[in-house]
Amino acid sequence: MPVQESPCCASDRVPGPSSCSVGGAADQQHSERASVVSASEPVAVGGGATGTSADVVVAGRGVTVVERPSVASLEVVSGGISVPVEGPSVSVSSAGARGSRGRFSDAGAFVEPGREGVWEMLRLSVAPATWTHYSTGFRVVSAFLFSRGCVPGDVAESFLEDFVLDSSRAEVSKRVVQGRLAGFAFFCRALGWNCPSSGFIVRRLLRAMGRVVPARPDSRLPIHHDLLIQLLSVLPDLAHSPYESALFRAAFSLAFFGALRVGELLVSASDRARGRGLLVQHVLLGDSEVRICVASSKTDQAGRGQWLVLHQVVGCVSCPVARLSEYLSVRVAVSSEFFVHADGAPLSRFQFLAVLRLALVRCGEEPRSYGTHSFRIGAATSASAAGMSEAGIRRLGRWVSGAFRGYIRPSGASRGRGGSSMGL
Repeated sequence: MPVQESPCCASDRVPGPSSCSVGGAADQQHSERASVVSASEPVAVGGGATGTSADVVVAGRGVTVVERPSVASLEVVSGGISVPVEGPSVSVSSAGARGSRGRFSDAGAFVEPGREGVWEMLRLSVAPATWTHYSTGFRVVSAFLFSRGCVPGDVAESFLEDFVLDSSRAEVSKRVVQGRLAGFAFFCRALGWNCPSSGFIVRRLLRAMGRVVPARPDSRLPIHHDLLIQLLSVLPDLAHSPYESALFRAAFSLAFFGALRVGELLVSASDRARGRGLLVQHVLLGDSEVRICVASSKTDQAGRGQWLVLHQVVGCVSCPVARLSEYLSVRVAVSSEFFVHADGAPLSRFQFLAVLRLALVRCGEEPRSYGTHSFRIGAATSASAAGMSEAGIRRLGRWVSGAFRGYIRPSGASRGRGGSSMGL
């Protein structure tokens, strides 16, 4: 049912009862790479040279010049060193550092000539989403500093305090502010700027933001086990062919029992280049279990990989072994991607979500309350409701920190029926 879209590690079995249950998963994944820097950690963020209201601040590539029209003595600030310069008034072009509207388009504009290769390797050291996140933080903080007469470089911590205060008044969340500071800090360190650490006032301002406006809880609802069964039951009626029904039933079952992120399940063009997503060679199907290799993921950029072992659940429509066996019996062998349509085209994230929403509507659910991550949330929630230990839940979702607690929803969080049944 193609939907048109717009222009390896030790395993750990989780015991289950005689009824429907979830299989086990492997352990160990390092903490979320793209998480923002904690307010308690040093957050180095840069700014620029400042002056009186009569000063004109312009920027070159990695060099900040403060021009005082009434004074012949100038200061060039470069690499954290201030050097007095005697001579007539000068003007340094800001081309490449700022856009036509005074916005800094990219921290790379400040990279010294000849170091472009280093910058490219720096970009490859983090996930693309993290690089984008950090770049946004750099631009936002830079724009604020520029509005105060500064350009990126060395800056007094008072400007960071002003940034936090201004963000708070604009009702920007604490988490967003921390993320922006973290992004700016990343590029300041990369450029060798002497950025101030997160001082006492900045930390207290951030803490105040969290107290005055608490973080909004994740509103996405979990797809618990009972709801999964409903979804799998309606898919044959929604699918255009038995092949499409088997495809989506296998994908939904694996997403839940493996507590997988959609990026670990499906393969996009960008994922293929980075070795992410599920390929044929990553799936080993046995008589009573299926082994899945998560070759690379959001928190495993190095591609060390982890093996998940999902066990058979006899007599259960959601059984991952049964669903994968059904799909593999009809799968066309024309592509390396594991989940493909009958014509060989890979199943996309857009199609996965579109069919999920159609199935949710058929089950009487509000589709806007769910997302692709709802399977992962549902796995953690159902495991907790079934009495699984924290250590077991962490193994299930491959968490190495307490982040898993944010995935566990209170009883009755789902609008569906039987929200806590998973039978572990």
